[in-house]
Amino acid sequence: MNNFAELSDGTGAQFLVRWRGRQEGPYSAAVIEVKLAANEIGLLHEIFYNGKWVTIRDYVAERETVLQAEHQAREDQEQRMRQAAEQEAREQEEHRQAELLAEERRRNEQIAATKSRQMTEDNSRQSTPPNLTSSSGMQTLGVVMLIAGIALAAYFFLAFDASVESGYGRVNNIGLMADRQNGIIIGIGLGVAGTIMLAIGSRSKN
Repeated sequence: MNNFAELSDGTGAQFLVRWRGRQEGPYSAAVIEVKLAANEIGLLHEIFYNGKWVTIRDYVAERETVLQAEHQAREDQEQRMRQAAEQEAREQEEHRQAELLAEERRRNEQIAATKSRQMTEDNSRQSTPPNLTSSSGMQTLGVVMLIAGIALAAYFFLAFDASVESGYGRVNNIGLMADRQNGIIIGIGLGVAGTIMLAIGSRSKN
């Protein structure tokens, strides 16, 4: 049998004891425990508890059942609290891991975007300048050829003298006339070629 004093409602509890109609007490739980140990009273003695007479044996059995139920309830509550704390810790850890993964994914995307932008800029720098240089060079060469052709044609047409002095005055020289004609043709050809190159350069630049 468990200690009667431990099973009672508290150290200050007082109980009337009855045996075969003869009533004693009231006694404290500690006194009843001593009398039980000394065999002065037995488990079949009755005590007044909750407004009725019950044997000490029934009282002990009832109190053990109540205390076991309370103990089990406390254990269940503690277990539920532990499970809730563990669940919360798992959820926090999962949330933290999800945030870390999301942050790493964002960093990877930023790195990929930066690399892609750099590659695009490098390709633009590599491809655009040659085209622009080629177009600009062709335009410049076209302007030079056009100016040179116009100047050459103008010289041979306006300033070149195809006549020579003779005993009868100045007469046209066939050779010089041929040179003037060739110079005018070459100047016109240079002007036409320069105009074509200038047009092609402008189109390539656009």
